[in-house]
Amino acid sequence: MTSFRYAYQSIVNLKQSETTQAKWGLTAALDLLHAEEMSLSELNAERLRWEGKLEELGMLGSPLIELQAIQRFLSHLDACIGSKQQVVQAAENEVESSRHRLAERKIQEKIWLKSKEKALNRFKAAQLAGEQAELDEIAVQRHSRAAL
Repeated sequence: MTSFRYAYQSIVNLKQSETTQAKWGLTAALDLLHAEEMSLSELNAERLRWEGKLEELGMLGSPLIELQAIQRFLSHLDACIGSKQQVVQAAENEVESSRHRLAERKIQEKIWLKSKEKALNRFKAAQLAGEQAELDEIAVQRHSRAAL
């Protein structure tokens, strides 16, 4: 009895490997997105703290130069927040791209696994047909011996 050997098993293995790598890529992209979003929220929280400090010092009648310095720092924070928002957007785009890549890899993997399954079914059918032919031959021989 022969065992089933799929001629394109190396392609199936490659597609499975590509799917695994796409999953890793998506995980890495999601981790990066999360880190960038955390960084952005920290910048926004820092800006809120400095706005509160500016308002508090303004009510206390602090020197104008001190208020201007805080205002310049707030402007710097705004620039940092703007650039961080761009980084977050790029990370979101990468996550979406990774999701798309993973979906494509899964489809390719399913196609090849289905092809392997069909080949296995054909192999089993041929195997069963061969066994049935042997059993039929045995039955014919027994019947012809019994008839003699």
